[in-house]
Amino acid sequence: MGLGSTEERHDFGLFIKDILKENSLSLSKLSSLTGIDKSTISRIINHKQKANMNHLERISQALDIPLEELLRENGYNISNENIQHNGHFDINNNYESIDDIFKLSSLVENSELQKLIESQLNKYQAYLKTDEGKNVLYKNFNNKIEKIDKGGVFVEKLKDMYKQFCSKDIPIKELLLIGSGLLYFITPIDIIPDFIFPIGFLDDIIAIKIVLDMLDKIRNKPDYKE
Repeated sequence: MGLGSTEERHDFGLFIKDILKENSLSLSKLSSLTGIDKSTISRIINHKQKANMNHLERISQALDIPLEELLRENGYNISNENIQHNGHFDINNNYESIDDIFKLSSLVENSELQKLIESQLNKYQAYLKTDEGKNVLYKNFNNKIEKIDKGGVFVEKLKDMYKQFCSKDIPIKELLLIGSGLLYFITPIDIIPDFIFPIGFLDDIIAIKIVLDMLDKIRNKPDYKE
């Protein structure tokens, strides 16, 4: 079942309230245990702020609640089938659309991280103006895909983007943009340490989403010509 595709509705605020009641914990005590500001916890419980991955991990550790359970209660339909043996979520299991996977990016509420990824994408666009940059992508993309050894909608989207990149008719601006996302994918850059976000390829998901959003803006302009 895809992320967010369940009909079951969850109330994360009510879930946390019940947990606090069961364990006779106050907001102040939960704040002390998790290191999350009391006012932030209050906003999360009262649906004024959505909990991000950092919040969920801290609550999981403090209250000994499985992270996947907190994710489900927070509206992310992630089943045990999505958990790999090493504790990482498998982005390619049971997701029905690329939009389901892109919803994972909402777990990260960090403008600085977004800027870091965008900065790296800009560097790759400049690199792709050289023959060396293009050849790096040509030589390494398929090898990277084979090493992953997985199918799924995310990998299929990457393959589709690579097909566009290799097209002779693609406008240069789109070629550089698509290529930057693919270079980001094949290049090992640890912008998000695994101990913070145990979801494989999360920064790749964010990078590809940035690229596709920018492509949509270009292609939706009234004067756009294919």
